Amino acid sequence: MVKLGLIIKQEAEKCLRNKLQEAEGFLLIKYSGISASDFNQLRNSLSNVESNLMVFKNSISKRVFKSHDDLSAFIKGPSGLIFVNKDLISTSRIVYEFIKEKPTLEIQGGILKDRILTAKDIETISKIPSLSALQAQVVGGLKSPISGLVFSLKQILNKLVFVLGQIKEKQGK
Repeated sequence: MVKLGLIIKQEAEKCLRNKLQEAEGFLLIKYSGISASDFNQLRNSLSNVESNLMVFKNSISKRVFKSHDDLSAFIKGPSGLIFVNKDLISTSRIVYEFIKEKPTLEIQGGILKDRILTAKDIETISKIPSLSALQAQVVGGLKSPISGLVFSLKQILNKLVFVLGQIKEKQGK
């Protein structure tokens, strides 16, 4: 007969493995000293960018990350996983903004599409402009020469109208 605790641990491990396969990547955080309300606030902020924050027992996390010695070394004390489902940049920016308010939260590392990320890598990624900001920069870059051309053509037409007006005045006198 299998013990209930063992069944729960196996299901949690299975759940963690499924979450890791579904996500594009994840961030490993250390969250000691964070209140439950602050933790829920972080969860809500992350859900806006389709990322999830979950906490698993360290023994389960270590079993799942057995193949990643770099990450399993960080699993000590209260640790959590932030699953990145779409946008790593927005997710990391939200976490670093939260860290500014609550410095006891630390990013230990992460994985994005089978590439191990250090805390420094994730901090660098958080400083990249958002997708909408990058799109706005591209549109602005494309719009600028066109606007310059339109302005130049308008000035030429204004000068032509001015010259024609001067000619009309001379002929009228």
